Amino acid sequence: MRALLFAALLALPPAAAAEKALSVCDDVTDPMTLDPQKEFSEKNHTVIQQMFEGLVRFEASGTIRPALATAWRRLDDRTVQFDLRRGVRFQNGEEFDAASVKFSLERYLNPVTGFPALGFIDSLDHAVVVDSRTVNIVTKYPDGLLLNRLAGFIVMVPPKYYGEQPEAVLRERPVGSGPFKFKSWEKGTALVLEAYRGYWDPALPRVDSLSFRFIPAERQVEELLAGRLDVLTSLPGTRTLDVQKNPRTAVLKRPTYYTVAANFNTGRKPLSDPKVREALNLAVDRADLVRYDIFGNGTPVGTLSLPGEFGHDDTVEPYPHDPARARVLLREAGYPEGFTLKALLKLNAERTGRILARQLAEVGVKLDVTTFKDSEMFEYYRDKGRWDISIYDCPDPMHHAFFIRSIFLGGGSPFSLAADAGVDERIARLVTALDPEEQRSVSRELDRYIRAGHLALPTYQRNRTYGLRKGVLFEPYVSGMPYFYETSIAAP
Repeated sequence: MRALLFAALLALPPAAAAEKALSVCDDVTDPMTLDPQKEFSEKNHTVIQQMFEGLVRFEASGTIRPALATAWRRLDDRTVQFDLRRGVRFQNGEEFDAASVKFSLERYLNPVTGFPALGFIDSLDHAVVVDSRTVNIVTKYPDGLLLNRLAGFIVMVPPKYYGEQPEAVLRERPVGSGPFKFKSWEKGTALVLEAYRGYWDPALPRVDSLSFRFIPAERQVEELLAGRLDVLTSLPGTRTLDVQKNPRTAVLKRPTYYTVAANFNTGRKPLSDPKVREALNLAVDRADLVRYDIFGNGTPVGTLSLPGEFGHDDTVEPYPHDPARARVLLREAGYPEGFTLKALLKLNAERTGRILARQLAEVGVKLDVTTFKDSEMFEYYRDKGRWDISIYDCPDPMHHAFFIRSIFLGGGSPFSLAADAGVDERIARLVTALDPEEQRSVSRELDRYIRAGHLALPTYQRNRTYGLRKGVLFEPYVSGMPYFYETSIAAP
């Protein structure tokens, strides 16, 4: 009898074991959409990238590694050939092949789709199916950032499903090839994913389910301390001690490619004058900003590129804090009494904006602030001429100094108030440089050019602070946009 009982216990299905369920809080609100080709926001994409994958992807350190492509080679200045991974099926059973790549790229590039970041993949021209396991991607011009674009923005979708289903279904019922698949979505509360056991790497994911919980900021830490949350991706500096003291939780800090900065409407007064732009930079006390905005969890920077990014010029020092010199420059520019700027401020950067407003007021510059949520960003930037200055936070999904500078200052950026031919010319040279050393040289030149013209107001590189339940093995990503397929939960 005992032998029979023991055999029966051994025969119990895996489901009888305790499920390893990972609970994460990365945002206070739901994603706008689960259609990967209709979103372009840090928080939204963090959810998307758990269910979908591209030809290549970034590892935690920012290195590009294979995903749905196993190898690639450049055939000429405009063509890169990819060998595709065999045996991959989407979560609805459709086979992944070269036709899937062609369909996915065409859907991204079709203006009817409405991909919000089309300007960041506009170097892509078309895909050529060589055979079922080989595809060529052809660009409009030599593109030294092609792999960064593919890893940062482009995921694959099943052609039949995305070609036939209505938009309302695709927005809420995603189908990818990633390690997690969609399970349920209780709006305002949680979005639940489950392990896709048909994933091409049978060792992943390392948990059975992944829940993104949407919790008001004032309740997030309490949920972590109570053991109802495993990972809190933005732990306030005011609460790190509480988390450290709790025997069930821990604090983890890492530098990220993440900053808050301001760009200027350089096409009209007063910010068309470089003296005024320099004055604003000198009025800002960046050490004070790091201390009170992010409670010491960061480092002041002198450029829009960040230490660690490819192409960053570390010889460009942060602006000194010199309000006396700022007042002199404002007088020389014809503004001895100061002025008021119409400012657009993203809610994620509201604390930063308040501190900047206080510091600028000390030299006579007042900010008339309008705030917006992440989901409203495109709406507010449609009429760029309304604003003198805009302040927002920005990650770097491309892991390259190109991205943040292009977002804030590029002529084709939906979020840039600036118009500067010198910036655009250098960005074009940077992008088309296929030799890494040439690309690095042009990138550093761009850092120095932006600084010489005082074209933006950089602040700091942020260290991201995570709150973790002890026993959760989690590796942060330098982009601040983590994947969770390698996160595991230790046995109690």
